[in-house]
Amino acid sequence: MKRPTLRVLEYRHSKTHPWYLDLRPFNRGRKFFKTKAEAEAERLRQITTLERHGREAIGLPAGELSAMVQARKKLAKHGKTIDDAATFYLDYLERIRRCNVTVADLAKEVLEAKRKDGMSATYIADLKKRLARFSADFGERKIAGVTVEELDNWLRNLECGPKSRANFRANVGVMFSYAERRRVIDSNPVLRTAQPKLVDKPPEIFAVDELADLLHAALSNAPEAVPMLAIGAFAGVREAEIKRLNWSEVDQRRGHIEIKSSHAKSARRRIVEMQPNLREWLRPYAGMTGAVVPVNARKKLNLVRKVAKLARWRKNGLRHGYASYRLATTHDAPRVASDLGHTSPKMLYSTYREVVLPEDAERYWRLAPDKAANVVAFSARAEG
Repeated sequence: MKRPTLRVLEYRHSKTHPWYLDLRPFNRGRKFFKTKAEAEAERLRQITTLERHGREAIGLPAGELSAMVQARKKLAKHGKTIDDAATFYLDYLERIRRCNVTVADLAKEVLEAKRKDGMSATYIADLKKRLARFSADFGERKIAGVTVEELDNWLRNLECGPKSRANFRANVGVMFSYAERRRVIDSNPVLRTAQPKLVDKPPEIFAVDELADLLHAALSNAPEAVPMLAIGAFAGVREAEIKRLNWSEVDQRRGHIEIKSSHAKSARRRIVEMQPNLREWLRPYAGMTGAVVPVNARKKLNLVRKVAKLARWRKNGLRHGYASYRLATTHDAPRVASDLGHTSPKMLYSTYREVVLPEDAERYWRLAPDKAANVVAFSARAEG
């Protein structure tokens, strides 16, 4: 391949700049001059530049070339190159561009990302609700412009209790953490807001007699609701997981319940052993197909609660009761935590466990239907 050369040529179409240096072989176009001497001087300068710095430097203004040389020396002291510097600065400019993202737009992006990450519908719904509340006040604001002070004031002015405020803080924090990971902001301001003080209340559980009344009221008035109550009480399965549970995942022959990863809050599959009394409660329903939770489940549970004369439903009382009574019987925290779907016993002690008497725990695990009740449940299933 012919080596490109630098040439000074005459230009007949200009009276003021009749000479030019042809830089086109180096993809730099042409430079025009008033005199041939000026053009020759520039040609010699470019030849020197070519010899010192290579073809890439041809055509660059002297000042720009000098700045590049100086920048290269400065970066070399830190083991970096001009390319490293350019990459870093372009990334910075992209972050500046993304800083124009509004709270409302970022909220939509976060929700879509969480859906693609496979988060549960319940989680998405709660996150959407709380981000919508935040967007109502900050939606048109640039995400990078929201300050710690503004977040603190917004959280304190919410008309809700400390627990709900903590939930808002956590959910809004999800959005800002996402922004931090995407380098839209340098740090998450929510982490520097005040945390509401939460009163450490013991978990609510059903007393043994209350649970017995509930189960027997269900047997007599809504037998199709018995399995969901018994599985919650004697297997500790989350309410949301029970709603997704299918009878094909309740293996009465081998005595376990499979919580599939797609149904579990933690997205981890687990196998829960069925206790002897739970197997008795579920025995009349062997061979059932479809969803474990019946149609109009809430209406049926309200009826059961009314018949059992239960003044108030214990929030998460079935699951908390399982944790409390099971731990009191086994004294095996890791095993109980595993059944609950936790990786460690820490949450078992901090959230799920209520202190119960050994004799109450013994009664709890003896709760079982009598034979007459079994017939009632089976007959109701057969007629349906």
